[in-house]
Amino acid sequence: MAALAVYIIFGINPNCSKAIVPEYIHPEVFTALRMLFGTVVFWLLGFFSSKEKVDKGDMKLLVVGGVVLAATLLAFNEAFKFTSPCYLSLVSATSPLFVMLMAAIFLKEPVSWRKAAGVGVGFCGALFIVLFSWKIDANATPMGLTLCFANILFYATYLLLTRTISRKYSPITMMKWMFLFGNILCVPVAIPFLSAETCPMLYGAVPVSAYLNMATVLVFATVVSYFLLPLSLRVLRPTTVSMYSNLQPVVTACVAIALGQDIFTWNKPVALVLILIGVYLVTTSRSKEDQLKD
Repeated sequence: MAALAVYIIFGINPNCSKAIVPEYIHPEVFTALRMLFGTVVFWLLGFFSSKEKVDKGDMKLLVVGGVVLAATLLAFNEAFKFTSPCYLSLVSATSPLFVMLMAAIFLKEPVSWRKAAGVGVGFCGALFIVLFSWKIDANATPMGLTLCFANILFYATYLLLTRTISRKYSPITMMKWMFLFGNILCVPVAIPFLSAETCPMLYGAVPVSAYLNMATVLVFATVVSYFLLPLSLRVLRPTTVSMYSNLQPVVTACVAIALGQDIFTWNKPVALVLILIGVYLVTTSRSKEDQLKD
């Protein structure tokens, strides 16, 4: 349920982010704002939660995880300068492939035929929702798609890095340190773009809807989602968690229909069925060790 909630939020996030980036705020500044907001919120929550001592070895992982998280958000927001949410959602559907391959290489996680089939079926569902629903974006460039794939690669790395420590520490402890360390990367690159020309919404010269979109991203896509993500990693493998990314195009399409930006078509329920089948195959896949225990 935590993973499902995370990717529903991630499905809404591209539309909200694209509504303000880069027209009303520069991507680097927006990323720094998200990192600073997350830092403040999680440290405030930390004062009201039980204190946990972090081992030195784990602190190194939190530093690296924070920088990788910052790189993930930077690539995500920077991509909107060159492409659209539909392309970002399409590329996000490939994240289980990246995670599955990286987990097999670095974590020696077993890859069963069932799991591979689930990833493939889910990816086909994502292709259905994208290729048959959205028009080709004229602004989609090789640079935009490269940044989309960079975002997914960083995100896959983030999942693998934090899988182990997510079982040892609470989400609040993890996030307060990772968001803090993420500022090391985000804040310096954002400073040159703090101007009324590149970030008009910081100076009150934009519609109220822009601030509502920003608030949605800050509260839900930054705090709530990254609070729930470590919870899902406690009991699920990184490949399984990333599998839910195939729900993002469905969520984005539903939001578009609700806002009158899209219409209901036959391919949407077909895509949903394919994605749910893929999720089922991956989540019910067992390793050889699990099978031997039976």
